[in-house]
Amino acid sequence: MISLGFVTLDEQQESVYCTEVARRAKQYGISIYRFSPLAIDPRTENVRGVVFDDKSGEWTDAVFPIPPFLYDRCFYGHDDRSKKAKPIMHWLKQRPDVTFLGYGLPGKWSVYETLSAHPLLSAYVPPTVRLERADHVLDLLRHEQAIVAKPVHGSGGRGIYIIQKKGKTLSVQDGRGQERAVITRRNELEQFVASLQRRDGYALQPLLSLSTEAREPFDLRFLLQKDETGRWVERVRAVRIGRPGTWVANLRAGADMRPFADWFDHLPSSKRILVLDSIDTIIRTLPAYMDNELGPLFEIGLDLGVADNGAVWILDVNSKPGRKIISLLPPEQQNDIYEAPLRYCRFLASEVANR
Repeated sequence: MISLGFVTLDEQQESVYCTEVARRAKQYGISIYRFSPLAIDPRTENVRGVVFDDKSGEWTDAVFPIPPFLYDRCFYGHDDRSKKAKPIMHWLKQRPDVTFLGYGLPGKWSVYETLSAHPLLSAYVPPTVRLERADHVLDLLRHEQAIVAKPVHGSGGRGIYIIQKKGKTLSVQDGRGQERAVITRRNELEQFVASLQRRDGYALQPLLSLSTEAREPFDLRFLLQKDETGRWVERVRAVRIGRPGTWVANLRAGADMRPFADWFDHLPSSKRILVLDSIDTIIRTLPAYMDNELGPLFEIGLDLGVADNGAVWILDVNSKPGRKIISLLPPEQQNDIYEAPLRYCRFLASEVANR
């Protein structure tokens, strides 16, 4: 049997998804374990976690060696557990006897630089600058009415700020549309920039016009995974629509997820052609390119924005995409997503055996 470890920071995180994967594992000759990186004994390198029992369909407590194949689903914050877990995961990813389904992506700034270097993909990347001092904000606002500051290690729409010109002042709102500051002097802007840098690195972009006729923020989400031959395939696409008055379409911020066709079918035919051509170019090009430059990867959550003029923009590339999008699929297609980690694990096992 092949041993595959499902690694999460919190032992109960994504338990439904992991259980669905585990229920299908036996037919692939795979045993599924679940554990936190903090549960590894540094002396014995044994793990205290749970193993899925095929007969009972339940998880049972167990102590076991580090599985040779690992599925990294750790999401980090600024808490102590995250700070302790990161170096352990880095250590695991350096081990020659352990193979990860995907090794993850670096911060958004590295992803931006990589995308900007591609002759095709660079056309879909919004102009972006690294926020290092107040002048970077002022320089961008000379050409834009509003800009967005994004944490380079953020996810779920957290930590995003919208900076708008309002007369001789600057209004700072969070992603939920709540005003957080009114800046009237340069030293206040410098203090605000310093406060962001203490928390995380930040990047600045123009605020793109990405909203519905009802002034709801929206974006497009695509889930891409590798199949049993290591080839990239698209599993599902959807549209995420946020609440009026907010700036982000992330589900954590109260956005609603709907079938892609619900949005696309209302586009004028002339815009459909432009949008589809851009989407196809990005999906055909981006996964393999990111895989080669920053991977290896197993799955990608790709967020695209569509402006009023039909221009398509790459908003985010995530190597640990969420799972709520699965609910839009019929049961047989949901099954493909649950079996994808198992099929790809078998592929990797054959690759390791043939080295």
